[in-house]
Amino acid sequence: MTDDSHHKSKLHPEMLVGVSAVIIGVCALGVSLYETSLMREEQRAAVMPILELSRSYNLVTEESSGKKSRLLLQAQNVGIGPARVVNFLVTVDGKPQPTWGAAMRELIGDDSPVSYGHSAINGRTIPPDRMVTMMDLNSGELTERLLAEFDRLEFEACFCSIFDECWKTSYSAFGATTRVETCQLSDNSFTE
Repeated sequence: MTDDSHHKSKLHPEMLVGVSAVIIGVCALGVSLYETSLMREEQRAAVMPILELSRSYNLVTEESSGKKSRLLLQAQNVGIGPARVVNFLVTVDGKPQPTWGAAMRELIGDDSPVSYGHSAINGRTIPPDRMVTMMDLNSGELTERLLAEFDRLEFEACFCSIFDECWKTSYSAFGATTRVETCQLSDNSFTE
């Protein structure tokens, strides 16, 4: 065996340094990509909205005028980012209702006019820690009649974060949300 054949099979220090630099570079790139994905997840979590739909019922009994009751239907963002309500749906017995008035008339089986206050929910952005009163009914007898039929009423919201990540929730879900691909208005969307 000659010196030339022995010299060719040896690793040169320069080659070892070069291979090591490539391996270290690939590892650094992998760590950098992993840290970037973690940062993106943290950004998404830092602006995640959580929308809760609820009802509030107040009953006050006064000696002179008897019972006075008030029914409020509310949406509250308990998350840490704004909630863009893209679609809102109200149903009675599974049948879509265009307004709170239509839903109340369907519940009580009466076509009489209903007087109530309301705030728009469809298309609204609800900041964190904010509550929107969607419907405010301040009528003792009507409120009692509605409460007796309330289990027939359902309302749900499809809402998105600023990163266009979307969820659905409903009154009957008690604040639980379900992740969805997207939210869109439909022919049955609520109009108030």
